[in-house]
Amino acid sequence: MKISHEAYLRCLEPWAKSQEKYIYTVPQRPELACYGTGYNNWGAQTNQKGFAALAVLAADPDFSEKRAGISQKRVQDYALRILRFSLESHIEGSYHCMDGTKWGHTWISTLGIERMMHGVDAIESYLTPQDREQLRKVLLSECDWLLDHYKIEAGLYNCEGINRPESNLWNGSTLLRTAAMYPDASRKERYVEKGLRFLLNAISVPDDEFSQNIVDGKPVAERFLGANFFPSFALNHHGYLNVGYMVICLSNAAMLHFFYKKRGLKPPQALYHHLEELWELVKNCTFPDGRLLRIGGDTRARYCYCQDYAIPAWLLLADLKHDPAAVSFEASWLAQIQRELQANGDGSFLSQRVTEMSLTSPLYYTRLESDRAATISMGAYWRRVFSLPSEEKQPSPHVFSWSDDYHGACLERGKERIVSFVWEAAQPPQGLCLPTQDSDFAEWRYNLTGEILGLGALNQQDVVCHREKSFPGGFLTWGRTEFQSLRMSAERQAGTSVAKGQLVFAALPDDATVIVLQRAVVPDARVYVSSCKGVFLQIPNDIYNGNRRTYFARQGKLELRGFGSAKEVLNLESSWLNIEDKLALIGLYGVSSFFIYRPGRRQIGLAPHPDFVNVDNSNTGGQLFADEICYPVELGLQSLDPGQEIYDLAVLLQTGANHQETQSRARSGSARITFENPLFKAVRIAGRDGRTYLLLANFSGETVTLRSELPAEKGFDLAAGQSVAFKGMKVAPDSARLFRLD
Repeated sequence: MKISHEAYLRCLEPWAKSQEKYIYTVPQRPELACYGTGYNNWGAQTNQKGFAALAVLAADPDFSEKRAGISQKRVQDYALRILRFSLESHIEGSYHCMDGTKWGHTWISTLGIERMMHGVDAIESYLTPQDREQLRKVLLSECDWLLDHYKIEAGLYNCEGINRPESNLWNGSTLLRTAAMYPDASRKERYVEKGLRFLLNAISVPDDEFSQNIVDGKPVAERFLGANFFPSFALNHHGYLNVGYMVICLSNAAMLHFFYKKRGLKPPQALYHHLEELWELVKNCTFPDGRLLRIGGDTRARYCYCQDYAIPAWLLLADLKHDPAAVSFEASWLAQIQRELQANGDGSFLSQRVTEMSLTSPLYYTRLESDRAATISMGAYWRRVFSLPSEEKQPSPHVFSWSDDYHGACLERGKERIVSFVWEAAQPPQGLCLPTQDSDFAEWRYNLTGEILGLGALNQQDVVCHREKSFPGGFLTWGRTEFQSLRMSAERQAGTSVAKGQLVFAALPDDATVIVLQRAVVPDARVYVSSCKGVFLQIPNDIYNGNRRTYFARQGKLELRGFGSAKEVLNLESSWLNIEDKLALIGLYGVSSFFIYRPGRRQIGLAPHPDFVNVDNSNTGGQLFADEICYPVELGLQSLDPGQEIYDLAVLLQTGANHQETQSRARSGSARITFENPLFKAVRIAGRDGRTYLLLANFSGETVTLRSELPAEKGFDLAAGQSVAFKGMKVAPDSARLFRLD
């Protein structure tokens, strides 16, 4: 299969008609129009992205008015009036945004500019001399402000307030773009030098401080100001391991890359600084179908924004490195976009999943629509004007291991299984275990770590401590959390810790199996809770999987419709569960049955934020529906006593197992080994590689010395890489160890 500009065009054509209701003509200045609210900040950028999408349509010779349901001349008129609104509502313009302010001269002003400039290129022949002059004024004004008032900074940690990889990239790009567009500008050379400094301090790592590699005429160290990425290329943007913003960085590099390519100019070397290393990680944090594998989670609407900006990133790597994976991702994700378009049926990209948001926040809704429209227009335009690799080739399965100490992150990507765990995540902590080919199984928020809700409007897990050990083909991690409930309804009632959690997550080196141990107890005070869910594996059941899931349990096959179903709790009366004949769950101890909780609404939405009054974001709704696999589930108000155990459980997850195998394995009996100390846990598991494994976890507050309780005299300690005799071995409190029994 080949991917072409026509494939993008077919997606974009009906969008223009669907969005006419969001195009507003300014009453006092009818020559101006805006897309979306026309407000400052995100409104200004939404307007610019909307312009870019319409401009590409307006200039495409293959545009079909029949398919679009709107004339190309009308689209052209919209594009020009929206561009003029953007230019005139800038600080240098004669008008203002629709909230009465003017946009410009901020750290983020040039982001919208960068995302609209391919649209300017597309419609360039339609611009009047006045349009060109006003564009020049805006660009020079932004560059002068960056030159005179904006300090370049970079830092590893979000809490320092200077982790700025993506903004350094877009601000540097605008300086370099403007210098190339207007070589007669009096400050051109200064634009170039500061632009290079921005770029070299965007995808920057600690070793750059000492690098003598010559880039654009100087050693890297000479322009180094700070590192934004860890040596592993982990990124702590917005305070968590943020795969999405790794993609945003690549996307901004793409915009400047294709700007130079369009003009036949040689790009600066700084544009590609560490780009290949970052791409290698991003590529392995992408499912075969192009969906991002966001192991650190996401605080925003699922499969929007950062997912959209993967398109320019893939186009960049296809052009720059002829990477077949980039073309494959591009083609596969475009098919997913087409699926959602068909489900919506109105030409919009997101109307069905984001219905509630479109009614309560036109600002946010049009922001999301314009992200997808702008990036699809990049694909349509760049694939029309450039000869880019277009033959889709499915990348061969491969093994990839990665970890990062700061985030407590481990990732193992095998031919059959993707498994990860991240403590410093968007909604921490969170784990994944799913078949490599099945991206639609993935959800992030607190996944596989349990959920306990108090009576506050904001509920979260705080990570207290964690440890992780990687070894070939797998990893072992353990730690403690506190379940917090904040923003109580009663006047002056303080938030409280409603539970203390202990967790062990072991990925066996068999490319299939994960063992999860969870324990939660009430702290030293009486608490009220509204919901307790053990395991908490979330399986999306929405547009992307055809809105239907098939489960197997002891009583047989169960087909569940996704979004649109009533709220319900299903007691499967089964200690095992299989999903789609692809992922098995077996209870090892603690609970007699699995449950499926279905909330009757799309519950996966914008993450709660402690600074928002409506911290649940319920007015914007959810954007993805998921079935919640629980072991156990307890709903409704409960008063719990100090020290009371909420749950103490272990489950096995295994990819590649059908329901018959799952049932047979569950019948084979308990894998638990009991000890005198009930807080010392041990389970023996047969891996899919024919090996037997032993997981030990000490949830007690004291060291445990082993005697003769284990079924073998010694085992191979996978984390330590050596054989160990069990008798007399000491296991420290709050720790875990994983052995292979040879």
